[in-house]
Amino acid sequence: MIRRANTKDIPAIMEIVKASIEVMKDEGNDQWDENYPLEHHYEKDIKEGNLYVWEENNQVLGVACISPEGHHEYDEINWLYAGAYFCMKRLAVHPVARGKGIALQFYQFAEKLALDEGIHIIRTDTYSKNKGAIHLFKKANYHFVQERINDGRSAPFYYFEKKF
Repeated sequence: MIRRANTKDIPAIMEIVKASIEVMKDEGNDQWDENYPLEHHYEKDIKEGNLYVWEENNQVLGVACISPEGHHEYDEINWLYAGAYFCMKRLAVHPVARGKGIALQFYQFAEKLALDEGIHIIRTDTYSKNKGAIHLFKKANYHFVQERINDGRSAPFYYFEKKF
């Protein structure tokens, strides 16, 4: 079940992040590391009311920020659609719970939240080395918009968008 996160969820969220970083490293993906994402990112998301967790049997197994604001570089992306949007950020599912469709359910949940607010666009991005996220975006019918090198990374980030 997806619910709004609270500060009591932070230790479980950071455990998910730590475990996800290890899986990313094993896959040759350096999108996340000891510098991002950090606890204060999630604390800010909670304060703004934009953080959600997937909870099953009283255990937090997934986390995602669903925000009306994109990352700082979003203003420089040549998006397909104009208008208000929601942005999915910092999505992570604990490795023990992967393969259950939790990440896809977060995107479906974001679309419902957006529609409830009269918004019909979701934007998201990932590092080009994150093959799992790219597969998820395609499965959820998101359209590739643009690639861009960020923060001195050796590989580009990919930007995706969906209008519904």
